[in-house]
Amino acid sequence: MDANELAMHRANTQAFIAANPSTLTLTPRTKQKTGGGTAWIYGTPRPAQVMRLIDQSSTSGPTPGSVRAADGIQRRVTYQLLGTWDATIGLYDTWTDAQGFVWTVDDLIPDNGYERRAEVTRYGES
Repeated sequence: MDANELAMHRANTQAFIAANPSTLTLTPRTKQKTGGGTAWIYGTPRPAQVMRLIDQSSTSGPTPGSVRAADGIQRRVTYQLLGTWDATIGLYDTWTDAQGFVWTVDDLIPDNGYERRAEVTRYGES
């Protein structure tokens, strides 16, 4: 893709994010083996970034998935996280929003040079 097309895609991505922005502070985490299993080790939170969350749960039917929890059923809703081309998103990053929902990065979508995308899941009580 030439420089003009790349600049146009980057500008369009920024405009799309600006239409419904979310400011997020992602925290990287890695799995570490322990004596009897694994544990998540949390790193230093990344600087706050402005991104957009795109609901994907409606693509799999009228009701989002649910996960059984010890104290009932929790909702599990899938989204895509969209950032500008220079956004920093890592596999397994996590954040908690103002409503107390926990979000995790489940997969990174290949880099195309003008946006960074990830598949994310929101967990929380229904």
